[in-house]
Amino acid sequence: MQVSSKAQRTCPLCGDVAAYDELADLYYCGHGCDSFAPMIPDVYSLMCFGPSGVGKTPELNAMCDFYLRNGRPVVVLGFDDLTSSLRKSLNAYCQERLPEYEATGLATLVDCYSALAGSSSEEKYALKNRVDLNEISLLISSLMNEKAPLGSPKVFLDSLTPLFNYRESQLVVQFVSSVGAKIKTKGGAFLFSVTSGTISNETLTRLETTADFVDELRFTEVDGRQRRESRWTKARGIRIPEEWFPFYIGTKTISMDVGWDDPAKYERLKRIFRELPPSQK
Repeated sequence: MQVSSKAQRTCPLCGDVAAYDELADLYYCGHGCDSFAPMIPDVYSLMCFGPSGVGKTPELNAMCDFYLRNGRPVVVLGFDDLTSSLRKSLNAYCQERLPEYEATGLATLVDCYSALAGSSSEEKYALKNRVDLNEISLLISSLMNEKAPLGSPKVFLDSLTPLFNYRESQLVVQFVSSVGAKIKTKGGAFLFSVTSGTISNETLTRLETTADFVDELRFTEVDGRQRRESRWTKARGIRIPEEWFPFYIGTKTISMDVGWDDPAKYERLKRIFRELPPSQK
């Protein structure tokens, strides 16, 4: 990151001075205001979708960090990479505190990848068959019960795409609906990602109906630059900004550009936060 000589700006959410990244041409806040995370309730399901490489995993990593910093247990099932790689990237987002969280049982990583290579896992928790929906469901239920003394876990599944490659889409949607309901019934949250373009529009629509929140990510090109943008396309029972927001992915944070050049957007966003019930702030 390079800091520009441009005039200082402050984040409308936390009031701290924002940084400017010249490469991304983006002002962003990296002071722990957590952007939109405080707007989401404790019990919910969330779908994050967008093209490959747009930032779904970093966004979920940032959410994991938010919950772990606030003493909420997190269970991560990573289907797209080795657990060692997942641990490295998540640890960076957790400000190198992931070993501490794992030691106390607050953070739990499930190896869903070794089975693909036909190798044994060194993790405490691992799937024998990563596309066995029943095995995944039973493991999640077991971990929900095990982590209950620490609080109701937030379960992250990143991503659903491999499941769609091996199982019928209808079965995967039913699995997502069933697991999400089970987790929410026990006071937890279920967050999952899916890569757009890998499933039909009909299946995507059906997945959206299972989620309380839907966060869509996309690439855009502005003045010859490729930018990442995010918007909430569904937010059950909560007022939330409907605009597209550029966002910045760093090695240790992901931050939204909340409309530095648009005073009206500032005011809309601050008004939404002021109107949130205390339990959601």
